[in-house]
Amino acid sequence: MRTFRSTRVILALALIAFGCAGSKPDPKPAPGSAAVVSVTSTPSAGSSAPAPVPSDDPWGKDPPVDPGEPPDATTTKELADKACPIVKAPFYYRVTKSGKTSWLLGTRHLGVPLTKLPPKIKAQVLKSSLVVFETPPGDEAEGTPGDGASLATKLGPQLWTKYTALVGQRTAGAVENQKPSIALLMLMMMYEDKLSALDMEIEQVASAAKIRTGGLETSAFQEQLLEELLDLRMLKATIAGTPDRKTIEKESFEDLAEYCAGTDDVPGSDAKTIKQLTEAGYTDAEIKRLDERLLDERNIAWMPQLEKMFATGNVFVVVGADHLIGKTGVVKMLTDRGFKAERVGP
Repeated sequence: MRTFRSTRVILALALIAFGCAGSKPDPKPAPGSAAVVSVTSTPSAGSSAPAPVPSDDPWGKDPPVDPGEPPDATTTKELADKACPIVKAPFYYRVTKSGKTSWLLGTRHLGVPLTKLPPKIKAQVLKSSLVVFETPPGDEAEGTPGDGASLATKLGPQLWTKYTALVGQRTAGAVENQKPSIALLMLMMMYEDKLSALDMEIEQVASAAKIRTGGLETSAFQEQLLEELLDLRMLKATIAGTPDRKTIEKESFEDLAEYCAGTDDVPGSDAKTIKQLTEAGYTDAEIKRLDERLLDERNIAWMPQLEKMFATGNVFVVVGADHLIGKTGVVKMLTDRGFKAERVGP
């Protein structure tokens, strides 16, 4: 399930999950993101300066890396840069009707900084009179507490042992009494660059330029939806269908590379996810219903708002890329309603 292309509240829940595990992101910011710069003056000639730490001083060395812990922020950033040096073909559309023009951008909520997109996209954001996201800026998910019951007990010893091997003992211990959705997010985003959040960067650009912003649905709605879809059954299916960490790394790499290449035209569950869920006992109807709830029903609910906004023109809409593509996507529905939606090349 490609949640990183469909639900913006994943950003807030990812931070909650990241905090639950007690992880400390690498202080190096993603390109284009806000950074706190620490300035250290260089000692002048003749001044007293700290002596260099001897190379054989054990206290001056970094602690050994625990191979059982998830990759750190530097490693995931390097992986993201390798998978996606630049967004070659953005899911970026010009929407026109009755002389009014607006814009649609399909994002991947994690792993892609604004600097990897063509500069004209940021320039268009700055020219817009209204920037709209899936959820309104400031309306952040709070993360409702779970029932406190042990996931180790709910999953059983075999699946819990496997989950612990996948995410590491520290992470597993931190999420053991959290909701299944938090535990599943920790697994899904293990190899994601969590310091690059395209939607949030665009939000910061709009805010700094004092451009009006809005949203299509509430964070509470998205959070509830994810908790219902990323339930214990889904967690079990994902653990059972994930043989090792290399599989998670490969899937994150391929999904990010596919988004940046701009070649995907089929939204929702991919073949691998469908196979995984089928083997876990999900029926075809249940899998179809997951995609309907995550994508199709929300697309339909957004249309009255989008039509009204686009009637005024000069609106920039930012939603997950999976919402735009396919036969039930926003672009197709806008076209059916008399709008001209053209994908804009880099």
